[in-house]
Amino acid sequence: MELKIRIYKAIDNLLACERFAKGHENVLLDYGIKKVTSSNTGWFNDPDVFIVMVESVSGDELFGGARLHIKNREHLLPIENAISALDKNIHKLINPDVAYKTGELCGLWNTKSISGNGLSAMLVRTGVAKAGIFIAEKYSLKSLYTLSAPWTIGMVKKIGFVVEESVGNKGEFAYPKPDLIATVLVLNDILTLKNAIPEEKKDIFNLRENPVQRRIENGPKGT
Repeated sequence: MELKIRIYKAIDNLLACERFAKGHENVLLDYGIKKVTSSNTGWFNDPDVFIVMVESVSGDELFGGARLHIKNREHLLPIENAISALDKNIHKLINPDVAYKTGELCGLWNTKSISGNGLSAMLVRTGVAKAGIFIAEKYSLKSLYTLSAPWTIGMVKKIGFVVEESVGNKGEFAYPKPDLIATVLVLNDILTLKNAIPEEKKDIFNLRENPVQRRIENGPKGT
């Protein structure tokens, strides 16, 4: 299977935004989840949102995606909207002073047809690599948050995220449904990735230094 992974600035590609939102919604419905805050579409008009899209080479099919939000004065991060009703301390954690640059990796999804191929790890790697690129550009990101489901928490920990225990029940929340647990994690060392396992660190640094490349990925179900 050959796939194309690209990053778009949301406000520059409304069609990509719409395709992403529809694909995310369909996957959530497949799992019986009707609404989560990260599936809201207010981000279409946020100049500091970037979408990672996994498509067929032709661009006709969409297999998955993720979003990278940079905190600004006009918009809360999706994690703030998601958690504030459960713990208002999330607003203190996500520093309101936008001089301190923080962001969130959210809206991670892939279709069931490609589930188990290692696509989620590729999406997180790509998002973290882009966050690192931002450090050298106009965004000086100091931290990156994510709200992780139980089946992805191990993956994001390998990439260097650690559980943020200052909110919720040591970082855990019953979200988006009472029978599901989501965990808040943070990456505080985007530049060095000191907590990432060596293999992940190597891949992310490689992608950061060479953002346009063609490579073979070995996933659980093949290459």
